[in-house]
Amino acid sequence: MAQLASPPPETQSSPVWRTALGFLFDVRVLGVLGQIGFIILVIFGARAIGGNFAENASKLGESQFICRDGTFSYRCAYDFMSSEAGFDISDTALDYTNTDPYWYAFYLGILNTLKVAVLGVILTSIVGTTAGIARLSENWLISKIALWYVELMRNTPLLIQLFFIYFGVILAAPNLNEAIQPLGLPIFLSQRGLNFPSPQFTSSAAIWLAFLVLGIIQFQVTWIILGRREERTGQANNKVQTGLILFLIIAGFGWVVAGAVSETQGVLVSKASRIRDLDSLEKIMLQRTGLNNLGDVDTLSEEEIAAAAFQVCVLTDSPSETNLAKQLRRMGIPFKMHRSGRPDQATADYAEGTCEAFAASKSVLAAERSTLENLSSHLIIPIKENPIVWSIPTLEGLNMVGGSSFRPEFAALLLTLILFYGGTLAEIVRAGIQSVSKGQSEAARALGLTEGQRLQLVVMPQALRVIIPPGIGVFLSLAKDTSVGIAIGFPDMYSVSFTTMNQSGRTLQLFVLMMLVYALISLVFSVLLNWYNERIKLVER
Repeated sequence: MAQLASPPPETQSSPVWRTALGFLFDVRVLGVLGQIGFIILVIFGARAIGGNFAENASKLGESQFICRDGTFSYRCAYDFMSSEAGFDISDTALDYTNTDPYWYAFYLGILNTLKVAVLGVILTSIVGTTAGIARLSENWLISKIALWYVELMRNTPLLIQLFFIYFGVILAAPNLNEAIQPLGLPIFLSQRGLNFPSPQFTSSAAIWLAFLVLGIIQFQVTWIILGRREERTGQANNKVQTGLILFLIIAGFGWVVAGAVSETQGVLVSKASRIRDLDSLEKIMLQRTGLNNLGDVDTLSEEEIAAAAFQVCVLTDSPSETNLAKQLRRMGIPFKMHRSGRPDQATADYAEGTCEAFAASKSVLAAERSTLENLSSHLIIPIKENPIVWSIPTLEGLNMVGGSSFRPEFAALLLTLILFYGGTLAEIVRAGIQSVSKGQSEAARALGLTEGQRLQLVVMPQALRVIIPPGIGVFLSLAKDTSVGIAIGFPDMYSVSFTTMNQSGRTLQLFVLMMLVYALISLVFSVLLNWYNERIKLVER
């Protein structure tokens, strides 16, 4: 007889507390609760900061927010920035006087900060990468020097390094008349900073730049054509070398054409001087010095050279000065430049006989020649020009003229940041290289690649995945640590803001501005470097 199956036991419902705990510890619920808690913290934080700001503002008084009409309003917090600054800035990228407003002074401080930050990032990348690769060198001496550099930079405070380089290196350099010239190059290191040659663009530079653009377009077209031929035939083409050769040919041809078709530079001379071109000037100087060859000018005494020197009036830091000086040096003609800030001043010196010639653009010379009493007795001689001329620093009296310069404070700050963060970046580069498996290097050597090719084509592209993320943090720290320049008097944004605070008594406004600018600089650097990081990843795919 079949046995009846017993009914299934009734399922007992779980306790309420267990259900509640299960719901509470659900990952999705915890995520939502966490977001709600974060929003609450942000709200309370913003409220606390706002209340603190309002309390401090009330303590400082209504004078912090006085409008131009004398009324009180938070909207007038920055009206004072339109007032006259009243202080000097020792190192500026643009012209500045102490009568300019606070806004302009603050803007120049930002430019100084950006100048140090951008140059620092570029040079730190070079120094850090070189030192990181040197750390892994098989040469014992090179690897140990790199190791000592890294350890020294990473284990001493940034401010101590800054003081050492500023007081122990820059200010301990020789006087200007005994400046150090590395390898005899026109680079001068002295207590006044670093002076070095700088390029100057003449009017024909626009023509040459058009040829450069044409050369770049040619490079891209050549790259595409040779690349398609390579895919079609299967034979490798040296696209880079071919493109560069054609680019240099176009650039060289453009240089010749630009110099030949442009004649905007000239020299204003008197007909009585018998100067009709630079060749005739050479003959006149030979007669004046009593020499048979201008190459023998060095045999004369300093007094004789000064007496025979060709006297030229020029506008300060003008391309005409640099262009004429280059040609006179090439011909061996001794000369002396008389610089003026305005064309009418230079013309007055020329008319009074202080100068034998006035060098400027032809348009300026034609306008100034019309102001002379007997304009028919004066000639404008064309002077050949190149698209770019190099302004060479030279010592005249107690000052260095020509070229560009880094003031001691700027040079010390930039060098300190490069060395300090270069040591940190070197360790990141070393770790990135070592993160690439040894099998990759062995495969590269098996293919017959040289060590340079192995590093450039195989190791570094893979190591960049490890190097770039922490490298972004290094560059952001470098950009923000430019503020330590206040310790040696470098007028960066923080230094200018600090001076503005002392004079105006407006503290909160300046700190808000500085925080916004530093945040913006960090954001821009971060976006650019992260964009490059994504580009590297896409290339690897």
